[in-house]
Amino acid sequence: QVGPLYFKVRQLFGIADESQHQQWNYLYGEQQSIGPDGKKSHGPNCVISMLHHYLQQNPAVKRVLHLHADNCTGQNKNRYVLAYLSWRCSTGLSDSIELSFMRVGHTRCSVDGYFGLIKQRWRTSENDTLEVVRTAVDASCGPNKAIMYDDWTWYQWDEFLKQYYTEVKGVTKFQHFTVSSASPRKLVCRRSPDGETTEIKVARNNVEVPTSADNLPLVLEPPGLSEYRSHYLQKDVACFFSESAQSSLPWR
Repeated sequence: QVGPLYFKVRQLFGIADESQHQQWNYLYGEQQSIGPDGKKSHGPNCVISMLHHYLQQNPAVKRVLHLHADNCTGQNKNRYVLAYLSWRCSTGLSDSIELSFMRVGHTRCSVDGYFGLIKQRWRTSENDTLEVVRTAVDASCGPNKAIMYDDWTWYQWDEFLKQYYTEVKGVTKFQHFTVSSASPRKLVCRRSPDGETTEIKVARNNVEVPTSADNLPLVLEPPGLSEYRSHYLQKDVACFFSESAQSSLPWR
């Protein structure tokens, strides 16, 4: 039993698209994360960068969006994700976006189903390299598709959006958020699908939000693995890989 040491070497993030009957699975190693040694792999910069890539690569689905996510404040339910949705409407990338968060105890969705099929394939594969993992993801079922770094770009969305958008106070008490190109500086928030609406202004006062999507945040280059982390992986983790994969390990 290898345990958590092995599985920390890779990250997997899924976006299931019900309209296209597909799931894109973003796959990257520790050395390809935004933060050193695989850190910051679940923050808003990562999530928004992958979501932005998917939407830009699938223009047919990006005009009117109905998004669902779990209640994780670090990844999804935070000021930066909400600001990004407002920015999309301000720049004309989307006409209307509704984001709904699943309540605790009711968080299973299509993404988990596709992940389950990946796990079934994973258990019968020798997943020593990212390329082998990619093959396992693609072979798990027709709708599953592996997207490898660097097919997309990491952007510093938090600092970029902070210039134009303020913090959304009380965000955790709402479950549904709507923003439109008709009024992109405001969020319409609800606690339940048919509940009372509350309007919250997200754009900063006296600050002009960009109307062109050509103005993007600073590109973030992965810092890779530290000497300490590389030594640890070589000493305690490399022994679990097959001999044929030893030469391609990222920390060597």
